[in-house]
Amino acid sequence: MDSNFTFKNLFFVCYFIFLLSTDVLAQHENVYAIHQEELAINNSDFHKILFECNETLKHDANNKEALYKRGVIKTELGSFKSAQNDFTKALHLAHGNKVDIYYRRGISYFLENDFLNAISDFDSAIHIQPNHVKALWKKAQSYYQIGAQSLTLKTLDQISIVNPEDAVTWHDMGTLYHKNHQPHKAKDCFTTALILDPKMSSSYNHRGMIYESLDEIAKAFDDYNRAIFYDSAFVDAYNNRGLIYLKFEDFVEAENDFSSAITHGIHLHKEALNNRAITRYLTGRFSESLTDINTLINNYPYYANAYITRGNIKERLHDDAGACSDWHKAAELGMLVGLKYAQGTCH
Repeated sequence: MDSNFTFKNLFFVCYFIFLLSTDVLAQHENVYAIHQEELAINNSDFHKILFECNETLKHDANNKEALYKRGVIKTELGSFKSAQNDFTKALHLAHGNKVDIYYRRGISYFLENDFLNAISDFDSAIHIQPNHVKALWKKAQSYYQIGAQSLTLKTLDQISIVNPEDAVTWHDMGTLYHKNHQPHKAKDCFTTALILDPKMSSSYNHRGMIYESLDEIAKAFDDYNRAIFYDSAFVDAYNNRGLIYLKFEDFVEAENDFSSAITHGIHLHKEALNNRAITRYLTGRFSESLTDINTLINNYPYYANAYITRGNIKERLHDDAGACSDWHKAAELGMLVGLKYAQGTCH
């Protein structure tokens, strides 16, 4: 394999990372949590109230309020099956707050990954109270967890009607449209989110990815700048902006951005470290590049892209045996382009 082929394919590996979209829905913090203020319960009171509920139920097994309150406490303490039994009994006894019981029982199902039963309970709450935003949120998240993306979008669309001023709803819709290869709808959703919350850095980053996929590089670059302006520790935005610098061969700025992503990450940012290794390779700093990629593989031994990169570095250093070993390892990990690389060098 000649050095030009190596250069082009190293660049492809780096640039490909940029096009990956997130699979994770943005979520309100603790959407699923028991809203303690509604019941005036503090964490320190859980066991006391649980004891009081148990004492009440010893003398009156059909006390629906005690069953309801005990179900809330048990959910908070992680005893989901037992909480579900209490909520079910309270429903059978015609508790007056059916909406909240269905919602809370749905939460208990959600927290044990029983998403179908969770959806059923959220639907029951929504049937009684169609504008129950919390139940709609959890229903959307449940659909997402089971891979029902069209139903997730349909539910998020309901939320956008009920609560059109919520930026996170529009962001989540944009994320799913992006995942479903509808970039223009995704872009419109992220733009709406940013109109509602002009400092929402995640929407700038995601919209930047859309602009990049549409080959609107200047707009993508501007959005990454805004994402970093509003969140100076936004590692994905640094990585994505670095890839634009790299595309235009501004290696100094590219390396600075990849280094920022690595520095600010709570965990080692594997894409950024791989990209920095490639940048250092492209500027002839093979020893530094190899140090980066060895660090990456030590921390992420199943990251196939790293083996492609290290194989290319070794090939440039005339270590054909080492390059072939790495390319074959990448292929074993599912990145079959490693076999194509090996064909030109390995025998």
